[in-house]
Amino acid sequence: MAVPSSGQISLNDFHVEAGGTTGTACNLNEADIRALIDKASGAAMNFAEWYGASASIHGTAISAQYVDGQYFDQSGYRESFIGSITDATIDSFQNSNVCKITQVENLAGTLNFTIGITSGSKTFNNSGFTTLNLYLGQTTNSGSPDVALARTSATFSNGTNFGRWNWDVATLGGNSSPTFVNGIFGLSTTNNFIEMV
Repeated sequence: MAVPSSGQISLNDFHVEAGGTTGTACNLNEADIRALIDKASGAAMNFAEWYGASASIHGTAISAQYVDGQYFDQSGYRESFIGSITDATIDSFQNSNVCKITQVENLAGTLNFTIGITSGSKTFNNSGFTTLNLYLGQTTNSGSPDVALARTSATFSNGTNFGRWNWDVATLGGNSSPTFVNGIFGLSTTNNFIEMV
């Protein structure tokens, strides 16, 4: 739920949007709240500047495809290979506006989330979002995510013009949850929503 788009805005609105709970202490040093109000740094702060603000960095629908490979299975989206994405371009990520999602894919038991670039060059680092939310079987971020993956729980790597976060599917419930046993996105083409917050 975004910060209200009109009327009164309180610090609690930012706190809840950043993942806090109403009634719990609000700390202005929380990273997500700082990210929401960063544009006012060095200027007089006016809460009206943040009407409709959201902790969501980018959200988009994907059509996840399933491939039953000879040596391993894979499911999800990978640019120019399997599946499709509605909006790959991220408006602002790690101080850049040329970033795009190139992979959200369970490949041989590892969920790979990769961000590349649309032009130029960039060195990625392990920052820019706190959680990757997966809403399975739907094309919006309605309700609660089915899977919430903390960036800090991922293994990060980077290379020429890409950053990649990997989560071991087994540690996410792969041995007991059919969702993960079936390749996170299922055993056929499915519609899903991914959200970076």
